Amino acid sequence: MAIDLIQVPYDSARRGERMGRGPLWLAENGAAERLRALDGDVRETVVEARQDFRAEVGTAFELARSIALAVRSARGRGSFPLVMAGNCMASLGVLAGLGTADTGVIWLDAHGDLNTPETTGSGFLDGMALATVIGRCWTRMSASVADFVPVAEDRVALVGARDLDDGELRLLEHSRMLLVTGDEVRSRGEEGAMARLEALAGRVSRVYLHIDLDVHDPSEGRANQFAVDGGLTAEGVRRAVRTIAARVPIAGASVTAYDPDHDTDGKMLGIALELLAVLGEVGERAERLD
Repeated sequence: MAIDLIQVPYDSARRGERMGRGPLWLAENGAAERLRALDGDVRETVVEARQDFRAEVGTAFELARSIALAVRSARGRGSFPLVMAGNCMASLGVLAGLGTADTGVIWLDAHGDLNTPETTGSGFLDGMALATVIGRCWTRMSASVADFVPVAEDRVALVGARDLDDGELRLLEHSRMLLVTGDEVRSRGEEGAMARLEALAGRVSRVYLHIDLDVHDPSEGRANQFAVDGGLTAEGVRRAVRTIAARVPIAGASVTAYDPDHDTDGKMLGIALELLAVLGEVGERAERLD
């Protein structure tokens, strides 16, 4: 098995700050070594912004273009691309590198990331990440990322979301995206809740799995300043990943939005490292099926 561990240590165009510190902290605390324990060939890559003057929007799409190259390179050598990123906007580059023609998206997150420049109240670009992926906004900038094509909404599932604003709820009401709430996962169990993904699995040959670590309940470990109650357990997230992988191959994955400054007890560090190992395991299966 081969794994490309791709670090993107940026948050809002700032390197190594806030959630941009997360990928560096995971690497420093043995992320690659944990994956190598699976007897795999692990290649590490750090994606860097090259512009001297960095602006959140411009740098986000510059990074997406570089991420796409790194993911494309990984797939070219038969390797599983596993991304550790500060921001969820990294997903754009991962999908461009994987190719969206037959790829679905399963997005685990406490938030919808479905705002647009017209609906956002914060102006935080990362809150528009999934909206960008489905082509609801930033279409001209997205076109600058080679091979990126918006993903059809009926091939997208949002899992674990619980902090949705009115604009996001309205979008979901009129969208063909599948919403699996945290309450549903807890009440039905991962197998029961993930069974709702059967229709999506039938429409695609593989999926991109996006995990914002604040999908976890803060009682399990605090991922960042945006964490909210009502999330999934660490074991529940790992079971969900394995359940998804049993239904459809995972072609690539991202772990995002970890801010070590909010992980004061170190619980989320352990959760993230164990989750990376699980993703490495399911990547091995995807490689065999690819």
